[in-house]
Amino acid sequence: MFFDYLIIYVIKCFQQFLRVIPEKIQHKIGVHFGRLAYLVLKKRRDIAITNLQRVFPDLGRQQRADIAKRCFEKLGINFIELLLIPFIPKERYIELFEVQNRHYIDDALKMNKGLIALGFHYANWEIMGIVSFFLNQDMVVLARPLKKHQLLNNFLNSLRSSTGLKIIHNVDTAKDVMKHLKDNKIVGILGDQREKRSRGVYVEFFGEKVPTTRGIVAIAMKTASPVIPGYCVRKGFLRYQIIFNEPILIERNGDIQELVYRNTRRINAFLESIILKNPDEWFWVHRRWGRNS
Repeated sequence: MFFDYLIIYVIKCFQQFLRVIPEKIQHKIGVHFGRLAYLVLKKRRDIAITNLQRVFPDLGRQQRADIAKRCFEKLGINFIELLLIPFIPKERYIELFEVQNRHYIDDALKMNKGLIALGFHYANWEIMGIVSFFLNQDMVVLARPLKKHQLLNNFLNSLRSSTGLKIIHNVDTAKDVMKHLKDNKIVGILGDQREKRSRGVYVEFFGEKVPTTRGIVAIAMKTASPVIPGYCVRKGFLRYQIIFNEPILIERNGDIQELVYRNTRRINAFLESIILKNPDEWFWVHRRWGRNS
């Protein structure tokens, strides 16, 4: 408890420091945070480089290390941006952010079946909540809680909520999600987290079958809610295009297990396509392929 209070106090003091310094310095601090993490967090650095080897076997070790280092740098920038986002006046959102293909969202909501906004740990996924400003409605998002750190978890969620998000814990939330979809709400779910072996469906991701959540497609199949993928494209410090793509095809007729597999594979395929565009924007530091990665 004391540790959480101390960390929150330090972060809040740091936020106030960030607010009064020039944007270029804010950006540099983020880059240096990432470089420091790259040097200090050896285990995570090695995971990232090993993951990159799986996906890009033709690259040399130094090339993979360079991508991993840029990934860490951008994670550092993401952290600084997240700390600053509560202090950005919403009237500046139009200047800083752009939403592309909003018509996919508008058309989906006209179906009155809610909308599953499919996100990924790509670019700065933490600021995606600003979409709620452009759509003029709140978004409900699933977030895994920080175990044993309730105060820190609440503080992190307060940063996320500052953009218009409503946070619900990603723990046995299927009923809550379906209720929000029934009310024609937008529910944001990250689609690239590793699932427990006992609960996931094994689906190819860059050529290897990995345990992947079946929950997204199971809910979409049951509710007939459209699944629309969205992701950020970094255009500068705290400047992003948020791009929505056409709904992912969700088949509903046939053998359930085969449908779950095929529908989930389409999600993984979409993620592969955006990772290949900008490899250093994805979250390489987690064990997406398991403990043997």
